[in-house]
Amino acid sequence: MSRFAVLSDIHLSPAGTADGTWNNATRRSVSSQLLQAAVDEIAAAGHHHVLVLGDISDDGSPELIGAALSAITAAGLEAWAVPGNHDAAQDAHALDIAAGRVSGSAALYNRPVRASDLITLAGSALTSNDGGQMCEATNLPDVTAITSQILLWAGHYPLISQQAALQAAGLRYPGDLRNLREARDAADQHAGPIVVLHGHLHTVITALDGRLLQLGFPALVEWPHAWTDLRIETAPGGTAVRTAVRPVAGNWSECTRNAVLASRAQTWQLDGGRWRAATGTRAGPDGPRY
Repeated sequence: MSRFAVLSDIHLSPAGTADGTWNNATRRSVSSQLLQAAVDEIAAAGHHHVLVLGDISDDGSPELIGAALSAITAAGLEAWAVPGNHDAAQDAHALDIAAGRVSGSAALYNRPVRASDLITLAGSALTSNDGGQMCEATNLPDVTAITSQILLWAGHYPLISQQAALQAAGLRYPGDLRNLREARDAADQHAGPIVVLHGHLHTVITALDGRLLQLGFPALVEWPHAWTDLRIETAPGGTAVRTAVRPVAGNWSECTRNAVLASRAQTWQLDGGRWRAATGTRAGPDGPRY
């Protein structure tokens, strides 16, 4: 079994930063405390590896990205990260700079990680020419060179657009990659099953397209203020992907718009090379209260 903790949309901000609003309140004023509480829970749960799916900082500075990575590695955890649009807003190399300063952290687009004999984790970088409003995926990995059965594609943006789903739920949509088709084509070059892991939408949401399973993870800075336990089980009897959303303990904010559009606990099983939902896993809203 391969096990990871997943953090997304930390939006670490300088002390004194005011809160904002996206679909719910974005608690930038306590982003550091939220991160430390999440890291403490992740370490206590016995994790060793944390996948960080972008928008690590709110302002895109290497200093804040580095501070977030340091908070993770100081707990004895290894941080594998990809940038978000905020992280690429000032400098496309901000994550490189930060990860180069923090031992125990790495930018996934520089070094795919072979998590096991059957699983490889890869990611892409981002660039923006408008301050992070829109981004293009760069450093797309050559997945034809990956021999593992399962590809985990980590990115800030989804490879299947969720615009219609979020708008139908009354939620704001932050936009897709400029080169969404190119990024999806790059992932599709992998011959086996693919699991796309993304943030950006501040929403628990799932999409399925045959052998490609896409999992959207919640924000830490916004309700439900959660990290996620991700497990991939490979055994002679079959392969399963399991996720469990873990809201950080404490009263950080109230839910005004439900951003949990799929089951909080999900199990997906590989059947004939394609993913299918196990009994109890729902693609629809799972209710606003924890």
